[in-house]
Amino acid sequence: MEKVRRKISAAALQAGRDPAAIRMLMVSKTQPLVRIEEAYQEGQRLFAENRIQEWRAKAPQLPEDCEWHFIGRIQLNKVKYLDRSMALIHSLDRFELLRELERQGRQQDYTWTALIQVNIADDSAKAGLATQEVKDFLEILPDYPHVRVTGLMTIGRWGASEKDARQVFRELRLRREAWQKQAPPGIFLRELSMGMSADYEIAVKEGASIVRIGREIFEGLD
Repeated sequence: MEKVRRKISAAALQAGRDPAAIRMLMVSKTQPLVRIEEAYQEGQRLFAENRIQEWRAKAPQLPEDCEWHFIGRIQLNKVKYLDRSMALIHSLDRFELLRELERQGRQQDYTWTALIQVNIADDSAKAGLATQEVKDFLEILPDYPHVRVTGLMTIGRWGASEKDARQVFRELRLRREAWQKQAPPGIFLRELSMGMSADYEIAVKEGASIVRIGREIFEGLD
């Protein structure tokens, strides 16, 4: 795990960024509790799941200072199982999900914090809003006060070259700057969640504030 942290710091410094500005999110999906506890003992506090059932089973058995993020596609009928212990939803990927989060937020008297998932790579295998949908999505957010959007998320193409991965991450960063200027008052797109085990160093160099890493961390714990 420390090796991954060093690589994140080195990539940030190469890009003239403060390493402290990047958060390492450990993707704990499919991992048994004992592996997550081992990471916790090494100082990791940010964990991510992509299935609500798995998160609900694990979270109560781990220390309360674990910060949980959700990175998978959320089925509308599973939103009701979310609760305020979910710190950040990375996968706000469609208008229907926005409406259901608002409905559940009203019922629970809670405001979800979320990132808009954007399909920058225009990959048919990936979820996310098309780039041309984002402006309209931002414009309607004031009508959904129980959903607070704080940034954007994207997933690069599987097996992409370094050049192609860099292009995807750079495009999200540049579009973020344009969308921020068009966003309604009070909406600040601070976060950029991008980069996984295969490409997180590139993502850091292109402005990621959160990187989502699973395989490389757990390989280092073996």
